[in-house]
Amino acid sequence: MADQEKMTLITELEGVMRQFIKEFRKELNDLLGEGFTSSEFAFLRAIRENSHQNVSCLASVLNVSNSHATSIMDRLEEKGLMTRTRSKQDRRVVVFQLTSYGESIFEELHDKRAAYMQERFEKLTKRELEDLIRIFHNL
Repeated sequence: MADQEKMTLITELEGVMRQFIKEFRKELNDLLGEGFTSSEFAFLRAIRENSHQNVSCLASVLNVSNSHATSIMDRLEEKGLMTRTRSKQDRRVVVFQLTSYGESIFEELHDKRAAYMQERFEKLTKRELEDLIRIFHNL
């Protein structure tokens, strides 16, 4: 394939990916409702899966700065979704845990999100999904 043809395809791919990501984010944010952002949902999941971790660990897991993580954690705590406690082993360390309310909200949002993802990707075959995963890993 000529370099110009390849560049044309790359440019088209960029546009398609931008449009998909824009629509995908909007749909996910609409699904979560006005009370939650996709970032907050990601933090709820990270706290749940990495319970009793400190802000640095969570920030690392989610690939964000500590200050951004702290900001999200503040919002989650204000909403009563998680708690902060000092580690008994090291008082300098603050660990996070979902409240029972946070667990129930996470489960509700997780179920909504799972149903959305199933519906969003149902027209793709298992093979197409595997190909997409392989392609994105190769990038």
